[in-house]
Amino acid sequence: MNPILRIENASFSYNREEKIFEDINLEVNKSDVLCILGPNGTGKSTLIKCINGLLNLDSGDIFLNSANISEMARTDLAKMVGYIPQSHSSTFAFSVFDVILMGRAPHLNVTSVPGKKDFKIADKAMKSLGISYLKDKSYTEISGGEKQMVLLARVLTQEPELLLLDEPTSHLDFGNQIRTLDVINRLSKNGLSVVMTSHYPDHAFLSSNKVAIMKDRCIMDIGKPENVVTEENMKKAYGIDVKVIDVDESRKACIPMQIK
Repeated sequence: MNPILRIENASFSYNREEKIFEDINLEVNKSDVLCILGPNGTGKSTLIKCINGLLNLDSGDIFLNSANISEMARTDLAKMVGYIPQSHSSTFAFSVFDVILMGRAPHLNVTSVPGKKDFKIADKAMKSLGISYLKDKSYTEISGGEKQMVLLARVLTQEPELLLLDEPTSHLDFGNQIRTLDVINRLSKNGLSVVMTSHYPDHAFLSSNKVAIMKDRCIMDIGKPENVVTEENMKKAYGIDVKVIDVDESRKACIPMQIK
């Protein structure tokens, strides 16, 4: 089975001199959830933007279903890849339904408008996330957790094969963090592949089947969460002591220790 995403020897810099990341190699298969960990400034968000075609690599290649993204039309890339950035704001008071319906944009040409099929897909996305009650509310007036669910619904309306999430829980309270991770798990079980960045190593145990740690512009380690999120790797990546404990038979937790 060919991976849905394959990155080979990827390097990037903003000024063609100082590398943000280099020699990145990884694969993501159908239904994988890859969680990318690492301290600030290691290039996690930049890598996400390169996968999405927002930034161009200095060297190396990124393939989606064996097609090099550098040779793909923007509309084809948009149909295949959904992206939610770290922060999103809307100046205009669009209704929640209108924001979600915007996910159909890659499937429409310049002169066409959404039709019955598009409305049905948007409705289905809202129902799948349990947010139909928000349909007529203004996007600018709902809570942060609700906004995250709306953005996820918009991406589902886009019907991508790969979902890119840059710090999807960074602005959420504890409860909404767990709800968001639960949605990610459900989406992967339905066949969607996910690449997400996170500052919370513990979230890797909750939401992913594959983890990569970025450190010093490279991938320090990659593999299953239980093999990668270790006390030794966390100390090397973040410079602090942590304890990795067994919560129960199927769940580990990563706990940072107080700096003395």
